[in-house]
Amino acid sequence: MNNKNVFCEPAQTKFPRWDLMDYTISKWEKNGEEYWGQSYLFLYKDSFVKYHKDLIIKYASEAKIPVLLLADVAWQEAGGKPDNLKPQVLLYRQLIDKFRSNNDYSNSVSVGVVAMQIRVVAELLGINPKNISSRQQLQIGRCLLSDDFNLKMVSLHLRDLIKFDYPDANTQILSDENLILAGSRYNRGTQRKKEDFIRAMSLPDDSPERDCISYGLAIIKRRSRVKKLMGIQ
Repeated sequence: MNNKNVFCEPAQTKFPRWDLMDYTISKWEKNGEEYWGQSYLFLYKDSFVKYHKDLIIKYASEAKIPVLLLADVAWQEAGGKPDNLKPQVLLYRQLIDKFRSNNDYSNSVSVGVVAMQIRVVAELLGINPKNISSRQQLQIGRCLLSDDFNLKMVSLHLRDLIKFDYPDANTQILSDENLILAGSRYNRGTQRKKEDFIRAMSLPDDSPERDCISYGLAIIKRRSRVKKLMGIQ
């Protein structure tokens, strides 16, 4: 694939980006004030999922994964680090990689409201991350700023993560264990053994070793909230 390839159509993003001011407000806790601190962050997350309801249903259906899994991951990722800084981080890391023998540092940058690593998206597009050019990295980063492209890539990645641990699974019908592992893999990657995650599920709630599945557990705990946002009974 040459550098002239375009991975997505130019798209105008209408949903507001989470910026430095939003981040600052989300860190303030003001007694007696609504929509500050965590409640401000949660309002943004709720709004992102509701606004993109149709896209979430569309891409979850195309990838053959549960709508709630994609919606839950979108809820978890929205907000947090300011979105407009993520492309700047990519440029900085590309500069650092000029002095290295590989592009691992820049490939690990996550871009998009629903954060995805450049490396992961390259693989989904059929590109060997080790051979990807700086221009292609920037193209992927630009595409991830489009919520349409972003949610599509996330849905495909979640499908692959389900298959990673459960190759014969029906990816549309998942148990709580399947959901916890898929979420944990999205957060932690594929390096850790499946058995480590399974063992962590059986440990007491206050065990430090359960931290590796905290992202996946949050998907289960948040299920009723996301169902309401998506209008699912």
